[in-house]
Amino acid sequence: MDCPEDLLILAGAGVLPRLVAEGARRAGVRRIGVLGFRGATPGSTLALGDWSRRIPLKSLAVFRDAIREAGFGSAILIGQIGPLAYFRAAFDPEVRAALAEMPAHNAHTIFGRLIREIEAVGPRVVPSSLFLADQIPSSPGVLSSRPPTGAERAAAAFGRKIADAVCDLDVGQTVVVKDGVALAVEGFDGTDATIRRGGRIARRGAVVVKVAKRGHDMRFDIPVVGERTIRAMRKAHCTAVFVQAGRVLFADRPAVIRAADRAGVAVVAFDSGMEPAPVLPAARAPAEGEGAAP
Repeated sequence: MDCPEDLLILAGAGVLPRLVAEGARRAGVRRIGVLGFRGATPGSTLALGDWSRRIPLKSLAVFRDAIREAGFGSAILIGQIGPLAYFRAAFDPEVRAALAEMPAHNAHTIFGRLIREIEAVGPRVVPSSLFLADQIPSSPGVLSSRPPTGAERAAAAFGRKIADAVCDLDVGQTVVVKDGVALAVEGFDGTDATIRRGGRIARRGAVVVKVAKRGHDMRFDIPVVGERTIRAMRKAHCTAVFVQAGRVLFADRPAVIRAADRAGVAVVAFDSGMEPAPVLPAARAPAEGEGAAP
């Protein structure tokens, strides 16, 4: 995929919008905009753009107008919007009607409709992984200082089967397992709540597995592991997390691995046998001690 000349970042909370903006600049994107949402997007994220605006999370008409005003040729969806917004936002009649038409309400149906709205106005929506090459483990291996134990590997092999099946049902992307028992499966409450639920049952030593489904639309909802995930694991006494190589994002990879090492959590990327998320190698951050080419 070619690098776009401009990019509108439709940004939620967290560090990923900043990492996308930095990766896009390195890749040569000439103009970057940030469209944020009230209650989700902080001012520091809006400041990343050459153009920026924050709108309420309730109206498709306002959303379309803002995208037209921005005038970008490409767009990307990145960052977190809390799931409770689905129930608490005061959606206008057009949004409520669109939701009523959907046979199910999940990331695929909701974000799929959102992308159609965006592209009908003009911008092409590109994969949210495109500028995050340095945040995605590209090959299988142990990423943390501590390798997993044999028991953790066995739990992960069991958990992968469950996670793949659950993810294919568009229910969630995370499972928590121990000793051949599925303790918690992700629902609408999200990854951290799933980890807490599993940890309460296991008491200690549970393993977390996080995956993307086969054929996952990489324009949205790529699985993410962040520092908050590691904190939730530490509090729940979960000891290892296994993710698909090439298909799971780290929200600031060095910070996540440092947090895992401090907590004694093993972090492992495994080969899923599936297509990796598309990335632009030019968006990769220079390694430590690596300077720009002369």
